[in-house]
This record gives sequence, C-alpha cells and structure tokens, in this order.
Amino acid sequence: MIPAALVPVSYLVLVVAGSSLGALGNDSDHVGWSLLGLLVLLCAMVAPIVFLVIALRNGYRAFRSWRRRHGHFTKREAIVRQHEDAHAAGWQHARWLRSVLEQRELPPEVEVWGVVPWAGEHFFLAGPLQYSRYYGTDVVYGQSSVVAFGRPAWVAGAVIGNAIGNSVARSRARSAAVTQWREHQQAEVLVSNERIVCNVVGRGWLSFPFTAVTAVYPDPERFNVVLEFGDTSPLSLTGPMAPAVSTLSVMLTHGHEALRTHPALEPLRR
Repeated sequence: MIPAALVPVSYLVLVVAGSSLGALGNDSDHVGWSLLGLLVLLCAMVAPIVFLVIALRNGYRAFRSWRRRHGHFTKREAIVRQHEDAHAAGWQHARWLRSVLEQRELPPEVEVWGVVPWAGEHFFLAGPLQYSRYYGTDVVYGQSSVVAFGRPAWVAGAVIGNAIGNSVARSRARSAAVTQWREHQQAEVLVSNERIVCNVVGRGWLSFPFTAVTAVYPDPERFNVVLEFGDTSPLSLTGPMAPAVSTLSVMLTHGHEALRTHPALEPLRR
C-alpha cells in the first residue's frame, strides 16, 4: 500500500519542488537552480513509475500468497507440492515400516497381478521409482577419410577438418562407452520377501533376488538405494518409496538386527 500511495504523492511533491526551483532560478538568474529544477521535474516523471512497478509486484505477491492460503496453486507450484507431499508420505511410511519390522511383525501385503509370485513369496511394496543401472558398453564409431585436390590451403584445410571430425567422434565414443549410470527411467517397482522386480521399458519385468545381492548402499535421506549383485550390474532406485525399499533391503540382506544397528537407517529411528 505504501508504494501505491507514493505514486501520486511523489509526483505532486516533485512537481511542486521542481517548479519552485525553476522559478527561483529565473528570479535570481542562476542557471544552477534552473538545472536542479529540471532534474527534479524529470524525477517527477520517473519516481511514480518506479513506485507503481514496486506496488504492482508487491500486489502480485500478496495475491499469490492469498491464493496459496486458499489452496490455489500454479501448475508448477502444484507439481512441487505433490513432489514434497509424496516424499513426506514416503518418509513416514518407511519409519512406520521399520518400526513394524523391528517388532517382528509383518506389514500388510500388496496385491500383485502382473508378476507371477514365487513359491512362498509375499509382496509388501509397490510403486514408481527412478530406475538406472551402472555399466560400461562397447561403442562403434566410424572414421572418415578425405581426398582433396586444388590449392594447398584448400587441401590443408580439408585434411585438418577431417582430422578434427574424427577426433570428435572418437572422444564421443569414449564418453559413451565409459562405465556410468544408464537406462534412466521411471519404472514400476515391486518388493517382496524374495526380490525386487522392476518393469523396464523394452525389457519387461526384471527380477533382482536378495540372495544375489553382494552389497547394499541405502541412503534414505536422499531417497535412494543402490544394490550390487554378483551376476549383473548395480541397480539404483530413487524416489518417495526408496526409504521403504532401503529398510526391507537391509533387513533381508543383513538380518533383523540391522534394522536397529545399520547407520544408514538411523534417520528413520529418530
């Protein structure tokens, strides 16, 4: 409200002040007063615009704050809020799951119809997670050769350009072949007392039995868990359900006591 009120006030005050300084300069034949009066009159044109812009910005912020308080969000704000709510719910579910398992109770099972369960298998988690795998690969790239005729400068330029192109292709191939996280995608993930199952685009349901796990790196605070296997490349799962996946993975690979002693699960015990 203050910047809005200053729009007319600043204009009137500066116009009066500029006119008075201009009149003083004319009466005293002093050029300095006249120039100062012109400067103040110029400010009378600029200051209201500045205060108006500030008032509009403050008004828009107040309007957005009012809409948020009443449950109205922009598309971007709604996405951010959904993201935060999903992670908060995932965190609370992981804390509850750890507490239930620590008391040697079984959490409710989830119904699974797309995947055929193994004998004695029970599924406890189901939901979307960011899936990726860590491995290198062989990359095939082609090198071109050039035969140039003409002036020496033209021939030299063609040869140099061809060499640069081959070097760039070789560098890109090296970068693509290096061991790194690949296959980034959102996948439907199921977790049972026997395995983790991921529905991967183009490959269908992939099983990762806990009996094949050689290392587990749970990171509930970053909503991520990484598992290494003896017969396939490492698996990374990230998202709201990752703390719960971490909890089950730690218990099924390190034993029930790990729910109480594993340092990575300490945040879930607070």
